[in-house]
Amino acid sequence: MNFRPRFEPDWSVSPGATIRAIMASRNLLEADVSAQLDLDLEDLSDLIEGRKAIDQRMADRLAEVLGTSPKFWLRREESFRQARSPARGEDLAGERSSFIANLPVSDMRKLGWISDYDRNTRNEAVLSFFEDEFGDWRRNGRDLLEAVAFRTSQTHAAVPAAVAAWLRQGVIQARQLPRKNWNADTLRRSLDSIRILSREKNPTVFFPKLVEIGLQAGVSVVCVRTPKGCRASGATHFAPDGTPIIQLSFRYRSDDHFWFTVFHEIGHLILHHNSPMFVEGIDCLASDEEAEADKFAQNTLIPPSSQHEISEIGRDFKKIMRFARRCGISAGIVVGQMQKRNLLRYDEMNFLKTRYDWSQVKPFTP
Repeated sequence: MNFRPRFEPDWSVSPGATIRAIMASRNLLEADVSAQLDLDLEDLSDLIEGRKAIDQRMADRLAEVLGTSPKFWLRREESFRQARSPARGEDLAGERSSFIANLPVSDMRKLGWISDYDRNTRNEAVLSFFEDEFGDWRRNGRDLLEAVAFRTSQTHAAVPAAVAAWLRQGVIQARQLPRKNWNADTLRRSLDSIRILSREKNPTVFFPKLVEIGLQAGVSVVCVRTPKGCRASGATHFAPDGTPIIQLSFRYRSDDHFWFTVFHEIGHLILHHNSPMFVEGIDCLASDEEAEADKFAQNTLIPPSSQHEISEIGRDFKKIMRFARRCGISAGIVVGQMQKRNLLRYDEMNFLKTRYDWSQVKPFTP
């Protein structure tokens, strides 16, 4: 049995970081949230920054307005205050060192995410990667790391710090794209156009088109290579300004894996846009939301009206190709779906899958 120690950092995420994440994911304005919480804007700022404590009444209001439960908010408040009590004697330098020690710093440099450094500049180079303004590495790094750790299974080898760094690079790349207001209906109406792209075998052709379709719906689609310790194939998350991001890694480099991940992430955005983060391929805890996103991807790739046919195809590659053509998807996707349903062994019909080469992906993966 594999064993990995439970992730227990010596800091605690603030309730304000959770409030910010929920507000960003739902595109909520501070004025609206303050009114619903019966606070003025200054009090809301104090609450978010940790200057105002959460009591039972405020926990009840937060649960009503932002979700979860009063107990959740009280527990988060308690752990936050305990972590920052004078008795604990928080050491900022030690906190930085603990944070950096968990990061895949060598790979971050190899991938070009951080600049070259020497022994004296290493910490500054790493922290600046997580900073939008000087000193806010906690919000963009430490809080992100805690959120990943919260969602990650403790029985597998995913390293939360590596996943957090990968997600942060996705935010940085998303900022290079134009932005429109996020519109779930526009994205839903684009599903057929995206599905047709799966028949194109060259990523340098289909990926820019996928990015453009995403932009029309206000979604930033980015591709980011994974560092050591991060086995993510895709993620749905939100930038600090509320921009929804679909982040892909081309980790498995086959059309069936890639396009299923694309539609799985789209499913999260359409079905679960109130949740701030989903990451695929890192042994996250099972949830109904993941099952729903899987179902969404299956039904989008192969319409429900055609689902019964897939069990009748058998091991005839010509029938597979004809069925794929009728559905408007690649034959590799059909093979992948048949393998998942135990209609084919995982070593059968793989010649129908399209394999992507890193040289094809590199042009849009800084």
